[in-house]
Amino acid sequence: MVMVMSNAKVRESGVEENVEQSFLKSLSLLEQAHRRLHDVVKDNLERNGERSLTGVQALLLYEIGESETPASALRARGSFAGTSMSYNVKKLQEGGYLVQSRSSDDRRTVRLKLTPSGKDVRNHVADLFEKQAGALEPTASVRSDDLDQLNKALA
Repeated sequence: MVMVMSNAKVRESGVEENVEQSFLKSLSLLEQAHRRLHDVVKDNLERNGERSLTGVQALLLYEIGESETPASALRARGSFAGTSMSYNVKKLQEGGYLVQSRSSDDRRTVRLKLTPSGKDVRNHVADLFEKQAGALEPTASVRSDDLDQLNKALA
């Protein structure tokens, strides 16, 4: 058997899979993981009696963190798209989960800060992540170095 390596790799089964197919599969898996994350966060919130937020909104509160955060920093980190973020910030402000203010130094800069209700949700999400991380090795045999390797590949 003659093997030609162009834009293909040979999988363990012996079937060639080109880079484009691998890339599209990776995108699909990342998208599925992202959606599952939203579902897990939403389910956890509902079990804790919080039914008015979506998983996306809870993750936005988590990303804002404990201190005042510029909205542009969340966009720059790639956490949230502009229009989606604007809509969710508006809904979270209306729901009493965060306050939005203009920077006194630069009026174009919008700063976000959690209210006590927003901090409660953030703490629930942080607790969920801590619990999930603690369960990885014993239940799924995922070790810290496995995650390091994944993070390097995705970076």
